[in-house]
Amino acid sequence: MSDYLLDAKDFSSLREYMSFLSDLPGALAEIKRFSDDFQRSGHVLMTPPDAQALTRAAIANEGRWRAITMVVPSLSTMGRQLVAQTSTFLGELEQVAQGATGPARRQPLGTVDPQHFTPINAGSQGTNRPPDVLYLINNLCLRLNQCAKVTAHFKSLIVEVSQTIHSIFVRFIESLALRLCVCDAPVSKIEAYYSLGRIALPNMQYDPAGQYSQAQRREKANEHLKVLNGLYARAISAGNNFADFCHRMNYFLVCMKDELQSNDQHCSFRRARSSMAQLAYPLEELSQMVDALIAMSARLKA
Repeated sequence: MSDYLLDAKDFSSLREYMSFLSDLPGALAEIKRFSDDFQRSGHVLMTPPDAQALTRAAIANEGRWRAITMVVPSLSTMGRQLVAQTSTFLGELEQVAQGATGPARRQPLGTVDPQHFTPINAGSQGTNRPPDVLYLINNLCLRLNQCAKVTAHFKSLIVEVSQTIHSIFVRFIESLALRLCVCDAPVSKIEAYYSLGRIALPNMQYDPAGQYSQAQRREKANEHLKVLNGLYARAISAGNNFADFCHRMNYFLVCMKDELQSNDQHCSFRRARSSMAQLAYPLEELSQMVDALIAMSARLKA
């Protein structure tokens, strides 16, 4: 598995973005108060950012983040159980295959004694006395389906967050870079906020009430704009990598299910053994992805 698909820095970037969202409504309220005062003093302001739309998007994304913090531990637990059950089943099948000789290798899969295998439960589908090996395979496929559904939900949450990152940052950051009013020198809004309003903005790197010269405040304002642009780029990259991770995980889940379902009760045990050997690679990839999800779950609790 490519490590970049679920890297600690991507998790940190998304968490930093969520922190930005938490601060955004308060900052927008401060900007509005400052703008109203500035306008009452006779200035003709440039079009302000759509505070209501930004606030709605921020609140919605915070809700999605809470959903992500719930689905990741659930998916990691489900994935860990699935990997363990699949590994056990494949190991037991190989043991039976090694003990089979001659005609036994050519017997139909449906006639292989299921008591050689550990029962596989899938919700209400499960028994300690499975009727045949196909029953175990079917339950394993049901577990794969369940995991794929949760993976798809995880991806949908990530995609919904990613789709709003661009609009939020463009509306907010580009607005900060534009001039404050049409009647004075072309001073950007963020420079004015630093120089005149001392507004507490998201990801601000200094104390707005501190003692700074006007030149220092303008310098800090431009540095802040670069910080926000950097956060935007990291958040976009993180969202894309998380979505790629989900896509890749779902791909291997589907590959495993398709390979398992290619075996029916009439196929020979030898053919089934060869088919099951094809699961080694996707199962190893899935195992690494589950490990990454488990690590991410631990970071969510930190």
